[in-house]
Amino acid sequence: MGMPIEVEIVGEPIRDKDGIAAVFDYFKYVDDKFSTYKKTSEITEINNGEIEKKDWSEDMKEIFALAEETKSLTFGYFDILDSDGKYDPSGLVKGWAIYNASLILEKDGFKNFYIDAGGDIQAKGKNGEGNDWRIGIRSPFNEKEIIKVVFSLK
Repeated sequence: MGMPIEVEIVGEPIRDKDGIAAVFDYFKYVDDKFSTYKKTSEITEINNGEIEKKDWSEDMKEIFALAEETKSLTFGYFDILDSDGKYDPSGLVKGWAIYNASLILEKDGFKNFYIDAGGDIQAKGKNGEGNDWRIGIRSPFNEKEIIKVVFSLK
């Protein structure tokens, strides 16, 4: 996805490395489908007029529906349609992908984990110290200053 992806699993033995591999396979699938930089991605083919809407994948239809909902909720400030008339859903896809990756881990029985994909974060359960995950938000003016700390939802 053009960025580092970190998955941390805490306090549980990894019984099956295939489960962890499935998360990274999923991120590769998402990148292959939604990357605007890949000539063979579905979003590139849509932007090039090579795929009709009726032939879009279910995941693509879901992203476009979420994009429309987000556009409405933000009164048009969030829009995946660029000024050049091309779709770029990357502002939505990353968060959607880490949420779905967390569902893969949950299905595999993991209860305490953290996923970070380029600053978009999904955390569940407890950290290595047995506390709720805490996420610090840095000041845009001083990266060493944490201006807000949020806790993960259980």
